Amino acid sequence: MAKPSQRLRLLIADDDETVRNLLEYHSQKRGFEPVLAECGEDFMELVDDEADVALLDLNMPNGNGFDCLKFLGAKFPDLPAVILSSADEIEDAVAAMKAGAVDYLTKPFDLDEVFLVLRQAFELSRLRRENRELRQSVSESRPVTGIVGDSEVTKKMIAQIEKISGLDSTVLLRGESGVGKGLVARTIHYASGRSGQPFVTVSCPALPRELLESELFGHEKGAFTGAHQRRIGKIEMAAGGTLFLDEIGDLPLDLQPKLLNVLQDREFQRVGGTDTLPANIRVIAATNVGLEDLVERREFREDLFYRLNVIPLEIPPLRERVEDISILCEFFLARIARDRGISSGLRLSASALKTLQRHDWPGNIRQLENALERSSAFCEDNTIQVADLPAEVSQEPDLDGESEHLNLANLPLRDIERAALVQTLRASGGNKAEAARRLGITEKSVYNKLRRFGLV
Repeated sequence: MAKPSQRLRLLIADDDETVRNLLEYHSQKRGFEPVLAECGEDFMELVDDEADVALLDLNMPNGNGFDCLKFLGAKFPDLPAVILSSADEIEDAVAAMKAGAVDYLTKPFDLDEVFLVLRQAFELSRLRRENRELRQSVSESRPVTGIVGDSEVTKKMIAQIEKISGLDSTVLLRGESGVGKGLVARTIHYASGRSGQPFVTVSCPALPRELLESELFGHEKGAFTGAHQRRIGKIEMAAGGTLFLDEIGDLPLDLQPKLLNVLQDREFQRVGGTDTLPANIRVIAATNVGLEDLVERREFREDLFYRLNVIPLEIPPLRERVEDISILCEFFLARIARDRGISSGLRLSASALKTLQRHDWPGNIRQLENALERSSAFCEDNTIQVADLPAEVSQEPDLDGESEHLNLANLPLRDIERAALVQTLRASGGNKAEAARRLGITEKSVYNKLRRFGLV
């Protein structure tokens, strides 16, 4: 499958030489790698696993667009096809979509619109392939897969996910940036009854308001300047499956009633449209901010919050699951070694692991993965030492030092807590009951914190 950074392989089938040459020239300018066919038979001979998207004329000799769609359905079901039709062939174009085409365009066409549609078709194909691969991985493992960790906190979260997955209720994932909310959302989807249908993501902060509305709900031809053709949105793409709304707190206030309607009535309308369409989807939303605070400031609708917060699930930060760092490191290093073809694998020295376990990880699992990626690029003998770790990770304060005077400015709270525990234990002569009394916590909490900080 082609990657977004590569030139997309585009198969163009049209019996009009002028149209073929025009599309070939402009597709090359826009980053595609065109392959041309004069008729349906030629097209069917040229299709292979390297193709990313197809553009088919509806009426061609020696195999029309319908013949090509039937061939793709049997041999290359993941290859998305867009139909080119004349203005008087709309009924046939609609029939072609029922036969498997992703979308259709009418002649004469707008070139910018053509290549926008083709890229959207490729994205849909990518989602389908990704869904299939993830479904296969789920079928080969336990119901909840992909979540790495063996701490009590992680085990509890996995148990909650297993219960949630069997339901069809809306889920609100809460957690800091980088904790893996997207992974949890995918895990819920692929362990649910909707696993055979699409998992579609919308990043609410990634698009300006105007584009986000069209991205979510789709639009009709002529709905706004530049809307030359009807477009389906992510809600329609996710039909039967799951729609994941990432960072829902950034959804513009004026779009919130439309999303509320989807959750409440399970229906919606495309931008500029009058037809009411069904929304057969499960919604999973994620946020790294307190939606209650946004509601109080009137930046988020209270009724929408309650519709989203049906089943809340808190994703713990990495600093609260320090016991998982070792197994997470093994997991990420194994992946990095596999990607780089390092047959002997990558390792962490004991001191490097201890340093990682002492870090506060404000960027959570994503930051840990990036740190290992960077460190492994410079290490010797495929073993990461403390000196190989990024400066922000390796330059830890000496919390085990003899001085009782520690500059607390700019230190993460976890490091301050650790220093207080270490120094109080030292002042108590190692007596944990006395240290607990001085700290105002239970003795059991002292033992838990010692394990959490990797001190036992």
